[in-house]
Amino acid sequence: MKVKYRMKGMNQFYRQVRKTSENTQKAVQRELALSSLRVERKAKMLAPWDTGWMSMNIYSDMVSAWIYEVVSPVEYSIYQELGTRYMAAQPFMYPALQEEYWTLMRRLSKIMK
Repeated sequence: MKVKYRMKGMNQFYRQVRKTSENTQKAVQRELALSSLRVERKAKMLAPWDTGWMSMNIYSDMVSAWIYEVVSPVEYSIYQELGTRYMAAQPFMYPALQEEYWTLMRRLSKIMK
């Protein structure tokens, strides 16, 4: 089972960036890479810690030059994130993404100016 969190407006932003210089495009790509690493680090900090297995296996991966994903491949991480009928949710991925969102938007807008 997978859960995907997407940021609204990124397709429109991508089209705007493609119209800019190559240096600006590289700066945006670099910032997206750094942002995915910050989400990974925060998710590891927020992940519930019993044996540490889930926290140690969270990683960031580049899908394309413009798309990054932060993955927790441990099979029970979905139940930690969303909860079950017997267990309350202990989200770690969504709060990490939420915290990074405004930092990323501020830095991208600074690059685009």
